[in-house]
Amino acid sequence: MSAEPPRRRPKDRKRQIVLQACDLFVELGYPNVTMTALAERVGITAGALYRHFATKSDLLDAVLRESFAGFDRTITETALEPAIDEAIDLVTPHPHVADLWDREVRYAEPGLRRKYVDTMRAWAAEFGRVLRAHRDDLDEGNEELLVWAMQSALACLGTSTIHATPAHRRAAVRAALLAIASAPLTPTGSAQYAPSGIRTPVSRRERLLLAAATQFATKGYQETSMAGIGAAADVTGPNLYGYFKSKAELLRAVYERGTHYLWITLDAAFARASTPHEALRLVTESYVEHSREWGSLEVGRSGEREVEAETRGAQREYAAEWIALVQEISPGLEPAAARLRVQIGLKVVNDLLRTPHVARYTSANTNLAAVVYAILTGTAVPRTP
Repeated sequence: MSAEPPRRRPKDRKRQIVLQACDLFVELGYPNVTMTALAERVGITAGALYRHFATKSDLLDAVLRESFAGFDRTITETALEPAIDEAIDLVTPHPHVADLWDREVRYAEPGLRRKYVDTMRAWAAEFGRVLRAHRDDLDEGNEELLVWAMQSALACLGTSTIHATPAHRRAAVRAALLAIASAPLTPTGSAQYAPSGIRTPVSRRERLLLAAATQFATKGYQETSMAGIGAAADVTGPNLYGYFKSKAELLRAVYERGTHYLWITLDAAFARASTPHEALRLVTESYVEHSREWGSLEVGRSGEREVEAETRGAQREYAAEWIALVQEISPGLEPAAARLRVQIGLKVVNDLLRTPHVARYTSANTNLAAVVYAILTGTAVPRTP
């Protein structure tokens, strides 16, 4: 019997590792991925993996380089609609760039992180140039808000949190970009948003919830410790675990508090509104205020699957109210299209309130709500330059 020929390593093995690593980082989050798990996913030994990448940090760098390739390219079109189509064509082949930008870039080495921040700022500047040719009523702050809102909407082409066919996703993103570009805004002004917090609650439990919400949103769940939360809330020792037995229990309490806040403000908006349009406007404004106060905390990547499953179910139920309103305002709109409008609108809110140079102004809440309302209603149309 002749011996089996030796197995040859595929020529593109290194790229296959990068692609599988990208999928795992998006699925589980960078801190939750081990090199051993990645090797198993690729179908090689850990030793073989380390011959290609000495560290997980090196692998993250390779994933980011692959995903952000081409974003240093300028937009050649000057008119709004062709420029939007060109941007969509560029982003579409990079399905995970939004997830990596939102969640994983923070784990890159500082120099590399700065590089990708600069790349995205330069990409945003391209939209600024197009917007200035499209409308002449924007002050600097409003131009920046619209630019980053367009960036956020474009990211919906590939984010793993939105499920839709490529054609439906593209159509929804294109419509959102046109709506954003034409949204009516109030002047930015010079005043800066001053977050509340002059006083802190007497309740230790409440202080822990507020500190946890902030740290989970800004540092990430894995990088947040119970000790750090306790220190920020001035609750230490046995008192800390007397309120919450674990970090997972505290995460559940934060999500529950945020969800209850959403329902209370939605009910209040419905009680005040006399028309569907007014209800949608009030709900949008209340959501922006909620996200400002609760740090736009997204569900995912904590590793606490049971907690996240519960929260996603509650959030889907809440989003269904938005979808129903959008359909009531636009009766001919298919449910899937209404859902995409809502998903894009919510992502724009969450993204922009985590962008300090956009969120710092007192006008940010009002103008961001106006942008999202335009996305949801589809009433804004491109202007003639």
